[in-house]
This record gives sequence, structure tokens and C-alpha cells, in this order.
Amino acid sequence: MKTGRDLTAATLECGVLTAIRDGTLLRPGSTVVVAVSGGADSLCLLHVLVRLSDRLRLRLHVAHLDHMLRGAASRDDAAFVAATAQSLGLPCTVEARDVAAWKRERKCSLEEAAREVRYRFLHEVACRVGAESVATGHTRDDAVETLLLHVIRGSGLRGLRGLDGASSVPVVSPGSAEPSTVRIVRPLLGVSREETAEYCRLIGLEPRKDASNESPSHLRNRVRLELLPQCRGLNPKFDDALLRLGQAAKYDDEHLEEEARRTYDSIADESPDCVQLNLKGFAGASPAIQARLVRRAHEQVAGDLRDVSAEHVRAVRRLVAARPGKRVHLVAGIVWRREPSSLAALGPHYVDDVRGPEAPLQPVEVPVPGEAVIPGWRVTASLVDGPYFLPGENALTAAFDADLAGRRLFVRRRQPGDRFRPLGMAQEKKLQDFMVDTGIPLAQRDGVPILCSPEHIVWVVGWRIDDRVKVADGTGAVLQVAFLPAP
Repeated sequence: MKTGRDLTAATLECGVLTAIRDGTLLRPGSTVVVAVSGGADSLCLLHVLVRLSDRLRLRLHVAHLDHMLRGAASRDDAAFVAATAQSLGLPCTVEARDVAAWKRERKCSLEEAAREVRYRFLHEVACRVGAESVATGHTRDDAVETLLLHVIRGSGLRGLRGLDGASSVPVVSPGSAEPSTVRIVRPLLGVSREETAEYCRLIGLEPRKDASNESPSHLRNRVRLELLPQCRGLNPKFDDALLRLGQAAKYDDEHLEEEARRTYDSIADESPDCVQLNLKGFAGASPAIQARLVRRAHEQVAGDLRDVSAEHVRAVRRLVAARPGKRVHLVAGIVWRREPSSLAALGPHYVDDVRGPEAPLQPVEVPVPGEAVIPGWRVTASLVDGPYFLPGENALTAAFDADLAGRRLFVRRRQPGDRFRPLGMAQEKKLQDFMVDTGIPLAQRDGVPILCSPEHIVWVVGWRIDDRVKVADGTGAVLQVAFLPAP
């Protein structure tokens, strides 16, 4: 008959085995990196996986990172983990990295810096040893604390999901052209922190203690030590209630994500460093789907969603009602721009459509009537009795009051200080502002021919004529100008 000790240890191990199999967390025969800090949770995880490794045919590799934040204590933790791995006959990778320096470089919190450095380290170890997963010692208590932290920070539905048994975590790798992820598995999510400590006691382990876990300077510590005891005082089953909320949020979020994926696939046009969302399709989606479309497009361009807030998402959604050319600057150098028929997420290295032929720098005269040739275009000017093209009927053909436009016309490139009075406006406007507001891509602006008289701009070709030369009821002769692509 088994002793009480064996039965308790075996019960926990059996529960972890069930969690691994039911959640398909680890593939039999695979290599697994086990992240071990030296504390009770990770020591429990390591020894449980060792005992299950034959049954699951797992190859284990221990990994430990010294964050270089606690001096000699950190180095002692690293030595302890290395010795533990050696006693178990397991290969082990121990490294030290300067988290404080990374915090200064990234201008983020210490907790965030530690997380980014840690997951990058684990990803690198997994790649070196050919592991498809990294196992961490997150427990049921960690899941509860994470959920409560997300509530405090105002997380959306996705944040309410808390921790999953398996998830892909983005890896911040400066200089890498391709975004990376590491697959994290959490076999102990059904086990409490009290149970991992008891397991270690029962099998004779002495885990390391991290004094920083008691520091009130970390929000997670204050949640664990101050807030959670109060919540449990109000509801002894608070942990169960919060985890149920997380499970319900997970189901709803998965459904909305699937709807967003289908919508994204039908309205998104992706190109290097740019995603365009069809305006009509975006505007027709619900606010919940719109928010997911924005985040999906942003992640596609930026590589991750770091620092993207709900307010950022709302600012992009407001572009639907804005004029073309309106921009919203988000994080990571990403700019969202309202196009005439789309919302565009532009990466920091985005280059607008390939630059076409530039309009002539020096004015080229267009005979009236007659014809002129400029790079990329053949320009014809005709005096007509009718019919003629009014603005909007053909973007490259326009009609003017011949007397108001005059008989001396020139084609040139835009120049600093250019102004004109766009059709329908009573006041002049800077040409630069017009091009921005209309959404003409920067790389194309020097290619837009400007038709001028000696007095002022007559036509921003392909976009708008000047209000002062429009055809009106009292117009006599009509001048029709056409820009025909040169063969």
C-alpha cells in the first residue's frame, strides 16, 4: 500500500498528466525546454515532468536566466538550478542578461523588460535544442492574479481570458526582420501555489526564495498580498468565480476573433509595410469587430501590439468619418491614414506606390489650341462649342471658361508656396494642404502635373480645377484640356 506521501505526490502528478493529455500541451516524443527559476513552482514542474518523461517520451532541457537584478542572490539561484539539473542528469542552459539595461533602452517598466528578455532567452534556447515548446511553472494562483491585474488595468475581453494552457508569446528581437513567437505551455494551471510548495516538501526539495516577490513596489505583489486576501474575504470562492469569468470571456473572444478573421480576409489588402482595410466593409462592421480589425492590421504591420491601447483603437475608428488624408499616429512609428476608399495602416518604412514620371520642373507651354508633350503625357488643348467634359466626368480631361483661363497655359511641377482655389471653395488653399487632405501619396505629388496661367493655377491635373475658371451660365468659349498617357 502506498504511503500518504506517495499518494499525495502521485495525485498531483496524475493531475498534471491529465492536463497535458487533455490540453494536448506536449507532443509525445518531443523536446521540451523547462524554465526553472529555482522557486517552488518551477521545481515542482521540473520534477513532475521528470517523473512523467518516460510515459510521455519527453526529452527535457533545463533553462535558467539570471536577470542580474539581485546581485549574489541571482548568481546563487543560477548555481542552484545548474546543480539540480546535473543531479537529474538533464542538459541545462544558464545565462545572465542585463534586464536593467534593456529597460533603459526600451523605456518600459522593469517587469515588462524582464518579461521580454526572459522570453527572448527561452526562445533562443528552444531554437538551439530543437524544442517545440517551453514549459513554465505558472499555477492556478498566477492565473487568478493575472486576471485581476488585467481588470485593474482596464483590459478588454482578450485580457479577461487570463492564462491559457498553451499560447504563442511574441518575442522582441531587435534587428530581426521577421516577428517571432515562442510556444509556452503551462501544465500546472490546475495546481495551486500551496500545492507546489507541499509537493516540494514531500519529495524533499528546498526551493530558493526570491525576496523581490515580497516587495510592494511591484503591482503583482500588492495584488497577491493585499487585494486578493480582501476579495477572498468577501467571497471565499473568489478564485473560482474569477476563473469562470475568464473561461466565459475566452469563449466569447474566440467567437469574435473568428468573425474578425473572416471580415479581415474579405476587406484587407496587404502589401509590404502596409495594410488597407476597405472603408465600406470596415464601416459596416460592429464596434467589437472594428476594434479587432484595427489590432489585426496594426499587428501585421508592426509585428506586435505592444503599447496599443483602447484609445488608439478608437482614434483609428474615428477616421471613418474624417476627410481623406487625415492621419493618426500610433506607437512603433505606425501611421493610420484615411484614404478615399480605405483605412491604411502604414509602417515606418512604408514607401507609397512606385513613383511615376515627374512633372516638368520648368514650365512647358501648352498652345491654345494645340498640343504639348511632357514626360509621360501628351497634352491637348481645344476650343469647343460642345459637348465638353465637366469636372468629375473624366479625371484627366477638364473644361474651363476660355476667357477666364486665358490663352497662355503652362504645365509644371508643384512649387513651394503654391496656392489655388479648389472648385467649390471661396478662399485659396495651400497646394500642399490640398494634397495632404485629398490623400495624394507623398511619393506621387511631384508627378502630379499643374496646369497654370500666368496669374494662378488652373488645374491640379486629375484632382481639382480652380474655382475661378469654371464653366458657368455666362461662359462663352469653352476650353477643353486633356492629358493622354504618352505611348
